[in-house]
Amino acid sequence: MVSIRPTRAPALGEQLAGVLRDQIVRRQLEPGTHLVEDSLASQYDVSRGPVRDALRQLESQGLVESRRRGYFVVGLSQSDINDLYELRESIEVSAVTRAVSRSSEAHLRTGRAIVDEMVACAGRSAAADFADADMRFHALLYEMSGNRRLVDVWEAYEPVFASLMQLTVEEDVDLHPSAHDHGRLIDLIEEGDVVKIQTELREHLDGARARMASAVEALIPLDEMKVS
Repeated sequence: MVSIRPTRAPALGEQLAGVLRDQIVRRQLEPGTHLVEDSLASQYDVSRGPVRDALRQLESQGLVESRRRGYFVVGLSQSDINDLYELRESIEVSAVTRAVSRSSEAHLRTGRAIVDEMVACAGRSAAADFADADMRFHALLYEMSGNRRLVDVWEAYEPVFASLMQLTVEEDVDLHPSAHDHGRLIDLIEEGDVVKIQTELREHLDGARARMASAVEALIPLDEMKVS
């Protein structure tokens, strides 16, 4: 069995967290914005329970913070991007290292099917669908590792990476190179070359970090960058 846990429909709090997360990443909700529970509940036609759940999720991901008067947007800085990718590189390199000896034929078939899906998305310039497939591919790497704790850490931060991914793929003129990079990772897992896959994964993540840092920087007002 490839999937570690069954899929389920996201709860209202998770759905609202996703909406707010995208707005924070895209700076449609700017740092310092006061998020008022009653206002959010009215705006999205939900009770205060899902709003509280959403805000707690965003706080655990470092995107908002709780103060005396409620929750306020923190946002993402260049330093945050670097921290996130430093964490991701650490856990993902461990995951693929384990995957070399633990992956099954079913895992490899699933990985190649996702890569085929990414190539098809690139062919029709479907950035949102490409980003979704990209995140499922990397989730598969953690599943292939067979390490429950690595999966847990990835799932804690995957929503933030997903929002960032949606932002960056929209700016890529040609998504084919990225799709082929993922295919190469599957090839190396199958070949069992631990050193090569560690090197290629680090290069892949470094490239993703640079693109995301550039995309986030483009959203930061010039006067704010001068202050920081």
